[in-house]
Amino acid sequence: MSSTRILDANINRAAEGMRVLEDIARFTLENQILCSSIKSCRHELRIQTKHYSSCRDVLGDVGTAVSTKTEGTRNSVNDIAIAAGNRCAEALRVIEEFLKLEHKKNTVESIRYEMYDLSAEIIRLLGATNKQQWKLCFIMTKDECVLAWQDTLIQSIAAGCDCVQVREKELATNDLIKHVKEVKQIADKYGTHVIVNDRVDVLLATGASGVHLGKSDMSIQDARKLLGSEYIIGKTVHTKDGLTGDADYIGVGAMFASSTKPEVQISSLGLLKSAMAYNHLAIGGITPENVNQLYAAGCKGIAVSSAIAHSDAPEKMVAALLQPERQSA
Repeated sequence: MSSTRILDANINRAAEGMRVLEDIARFTLENQILCSSIKSCRHELRIQTKHYSSCRDVLGDVGTAVSTKTEGTRNSVNDIAIAAGNRCAEALRVIEEFLKLEHKKNTVESIRYEMYDLSAEIIRLLGATNKQQWKLCFIMTKDECVLAWQDTLIQSIAAGCDCVQVREKELATNDLIKHVKEVKQIADKYGTHVIVNDRVDVLLATGASGVHLGKSDMSIQDARKLLGSEYIIGKTVHTKDGLTGDADYIGVGAMFASSTKPEVQISSLGLLKSAMAYNHLAIGGITPENVNQLYAAGCKGIAVSSAIAHSDAPEKMVAALLQPERQSA
């Protein structure tokens, strides 16, 4: 009798975990394949264990009042997905063990392994817990700043820059780590995020907010395996084919011709409009003179390098980029 009660309790527990994950796949990620796969596992579990349902004695169950403090706290959808995945895996393992007493062939083990993979995929697709839509990211290369880079950074942040990406292609690793730590020390005073360009190792060494990866860098999937949901991962997108939900934000561009992208003839407004479903930063040749075109297209955030770095009044430049109409009035 005790074994049937254990099976019934864990069948319900596993199904509940699966349903939570299924709804996250359906409504949060809008991923039909994941949703369908989890639903199939849930139905298969019910078929395999249909003889053990309705065996619970709720009134006589000594465990209904037992709980931990963490059970009542969830800070993000990621937390809900992790808890549901753990709940499902633990329950399936109990079911698998106690069904062995029946000496009957079952597929619970294969369901358990499949749910491991499906849970991991959901958590990967949910991305970082602290991802957000920034208004203005200053892509900073210190030697490009006409002022001392510290002054340029402080003025930019004070004027409303809510993210800074450190892009230093020439610095040795130790020097880059030291520099990122210095940038972070300034940014932390204002609650501004620091993103490291290209280097996952430097991110981990400095505790910055995240990393921005290009086409030739580590893949988003491999980076997520190393970084989990604690760190933000961004990528650059040049075509509509790159508009996928694997990154926490996307840099969309190039929008306009610039010193680094002189071949751009017209703005990529069509690509930008397609990116509205994601956290995004329009990038490439953005100035106070052309930024209104992006805002008119619905742009929520921009990433700027030269216009800020080359300015001897970065605070005014950032204000002009964020409030172009007011500045020109």
